[in-house]
Amino acid sequence: MKGFVIGIIVILSAVFPISASETRLSDSSELLEQLDSELTRRNDYTSKRQNKADSVKVLLLADSLGPVSRYLELGDLQGGLNADSAIVMFSQGFKAAMSVGDSVMAQRFLIKRATELCKLSSTPDAMNDIVNVAQSGVYPENRALFYEVGRNIYYTMAEVFEGTAMRDNYIKPGFKYAKELQSALPTDSYDARLNLAMMYFAQGNDAMFLACLMDLSEEIPESYGNYSMVLTALGGRQCVLGATDEAVSNLAKAALRDVRAGDRHGTALIRLGVALYDAGDLARAHNYLSVALEEALAGGAKTNSMMISAALMPVSQALREQERTTFIMLVGLIVCLCGVALLLWNLYRSKRRRTRELERIKQQLAKANQSKEAYISEFMNLSSSYMEGLEEFNRITRRKLAAGQVDDLLNIIKSGKMIDEQRKKFDDIFDDAFLAIYPTFINDVNALLAPEKRVVTPAKNVLTTELRVLAFTRLGVDDTAQVARFLGVTLNTVYTYRNKLRNKAIRRDTFDADVMKIGIIE
Repeated sequence: MKGFVIGIIVILSAVFPISASETRLSDSSELLEQLDSELTRRNDYTSKRQNKADSVKVLLLADSLGPVSRYLELGDLQGGLNADSAIVMFSQGFKAAMSVGDSVMAQRFLIKRATELCKLSSTPDAMNDIVNVAQSGVYPENRALFYEVGRNIYYTMAEVFEGTAMRDNYIKPGFKYAKELQSALPTDSYDARLNLAMMYFAQGNDAMFLACLMDLSEEIPESYGNYSMVLTALGGRQCVLGATDEAVSNLAKAALRDVRAGDRHGTALIRLGVALYDAGDLARAHNYLSVALEEALAGGAKTNSMMISAALMPVSQALREQERTTFIMLVGLIVCLCGVALLLWNLYRSKRRRTRELERIKQQLAKANQSKEAYISEFMNLSSSYMEGLEEFNRITRRKLAAGQVDDLLNIIKSGKMIDEQRKKFDDIFDDAFLAIYPTFINDVNALLAPEKRVVTPAKNVLTTELRVLAFTRLGVDDTAQVARFLGVTLNTVYTYRNKLRNKAIRRDTFDADVMKIGIIE
């Protein structure tokens, strides 16, 4: 029993650590539960964004000569839904702008298209658009957008090649774009402060990068266009520094914003999945990365798909291993519980068996008491019978002597009729008394004898002379002469009966000891 209990404790102690790591995320658990709920409604949010895009498309088709800006609005809406559709829309917008001689807008379409090409992993084409814009000269109205897109494209590629020598080939040009962007942005604007943080990142100044993002995250409203980008960058950096709970909290806020905006191209959910994997919440990590992959495939964001695939593989492997370990432990727990149940069942059966045994012994003791009373009663009957016989013999003797019939009296004594009658009474009373004490004596003796040599009694509850000899032995009467007197036989007859029964025994050497065990309550 003790071994089973220890086994259960060991198994439970192994199971608990699986969920213990999740307690580290207690502060952000409410946000994660909120995100779980919103992810189930993500199709509603994307449908809402798609409906808005469809409304703009209807206006565009109804008035082909309408404002070119509708192409820009439609492209931006499609940008979060499907990169291919956004590219098509920005390309059409470029042609429409060129057809009306709006070079500034045409250039803006090219810059916007570069962002979507980067999402599709068509980085050479995206950079080609940027180069073409740079060669033709960036209009002042497009400077901030141009440098922002250039920075984002190069930073994205630097992240793809993180940990390799190729990273510097992208981070350095990205820093140049960020530097130009800083001069094009209003001083102390949210965008300028975000860009400054990105410059610190490119320079490897993690402390300033983190400080700028933390200050900015406390001020920006959720309506800010780059809200998700700020919190995603901050959460990603906190995750690297080991501030898991803070990282998960910020990444969850960013992911919530992306989901509610119907944006399939955000990276917050990807980074959140990685952070949760590091925190040990494998189930959520796998779920978030799976949803992110589904959204990336639906939105044509191939760059995101590559990031997710790289992150999902170790998570899936770890989750399978955890499930396997949990399954093994549950099987072990079930086996232990079954063992305990079996042990308890055996204990219950043993207790029942012991209870029945005690009940049997109790009944035997009760029968023994009854037998004792019966034996005393039979003894009294035997004594009474002898007294009656003696009185009867006295009356006959007195009568015969008074009548002078001495010869008749002598004949009665010589016939032995009275002694035979008394001995017959003794045998009957002895048999009844003895079998009352040892009711299975005849069967028990026969069980000690060879099958073909067993004793057959003349009637039920009647002993043969040889069984009476054995009965006196069982009662502990060792005096052979006394046994012979009781039974009215010679000493030699008693010896003969004893040897005869011993020779019939299955185990001759232990026969006498086996007889003494008959009727013992164990």
